[in-house]
Amino acid sequence: MIVIMLMNLRSSLVVAGLLPLIVLMCFIGMKLFRVDANIVALSGIAIAIGTMVDMCVILTENIYRHLSRSGPGADRLRIVLTATAEVRGAVITAVLTTVVSFLPVFTMEAAAGKLFRPLAFTKTIALIAAALVALWVIPPLAHTIYGGWKKGGRRAWIFYEGLLY
Repeated sequence: MIVIMLMNLRSSLVVAGLLPLIVLMCFIGMKLFRVDANIVALSGIAIAIGTMVDMCVILTENIYRHLSRSGPGADRLRIVLTATAEVRGAVITAVLTTVVSFLPVFTMEAAAGKLFRPLAFTKTIALIAAALVALWVIPPLAHTIYGGWKKGGRRAWIFYEGLLY
């Protein structure tokens, strides 16, 4: 489905390849916050998959669009930074909107809280992990996959400029 949506194999590999990393980060967060891995909590990850993919698709598609419009001698790292900065606000807003909408669920008590709080925690952790991956892992990976790894050129080992750009 991702290949059909993006119409680019490399972009699809970036998005699909990072989903296991996001889910792993979610399980690590669940362990850190002591959220039990029951069926309700795990359904939070399943519900969040669409939003996680959406964040990655938006960022990857924007980077690819900017790179495809650039000339052959253009600074690819700068283009990736510009494309990321262009959609960074939308990605953060999407995550914050969902997290804020779960605030009433976090305050539930008794049986309702015991039932729905794990789902809210898991989905929140998954979305935060997806945002971190989208903003810090996708740009250097896209820079590398889209031909930015050249001998003697600038290399994007860590996406350090993106937060202040």
